[in-house]
Amino acid sequence: MTKREEGGFTITELTISVTIAGFLAAILFIVTFYYYANVIQSEVSTEMALGSQSILAQMTDDIRLADAIASTNLLADANQPGGGWATNDPSNILIIESPAVTSARDIIFDPDTGFPYRNEYIYFTSGNNMYKRVLANTAATGNTAVTTCPTALATPSCPPDRLLSNLVSNVSFTFYDSSNVTTADASQARSVTLNIDMAKKAFGKNVTLSNATRITLRNQ
Repeated sequence: MTKREEGGFTITELTISVTIAGFLAAILFIVTFYYYANVIQSEVSTEMALGSQSILAQMTDDIRLADAIASTNLLADANQPGGGWATNDPSNILIIESPAVTSARDIIFDPDTGFPYRNEYIYFTSGNNMYKRVLANTAATGNTAVTTCPTALATPSCPPDRLLSNLVSNVSFTFYDSSNVTTADASQARSVTLNIDMAKKAFGKNVTLSNATRITLRNQ
């Protein structure tokens, strides 16, 4: 009886078996890796789509109720950047002026001018984070708005700015005047096109998404 007849594998057979098993394991790993990567990238894309829609919905609500898009902030902000806030496309800053209201949703008017007191909502980015800051008009008695602060400086009387997303790569906007002509003067805007660009790296791939909408100021 030969050794082959006694059972077992020869060195050659064992080498071939190990090689085939390793090859199949490598294929399985690659297929699993790419499947998992596609799943994660798809989840990131969905997250960005929902995030951008949420941001646009928030901005749409504020702009529709706004009196104006402001070029600069008029209300004091102890935490403003040097020189104050200024609506600026490359800098991703947008200032919205909206009437101050009571808890009953009644507009609060300035008795001296007859015009509504205005709060200011400032949308801005820091890195990939997009925030909304509220500047409440302290002269408006019964104003329901509350001024917000940077998270590190937040207090019970000045809650943190609202973090809208940590995936925003750019915010751009186009203003249209009463004749539906584009204008660079934010104060002349009667409608606004907003575009939110989002990005995140997932499994070595840069996943990106853009979402846009156009809103008309209701109070104009």
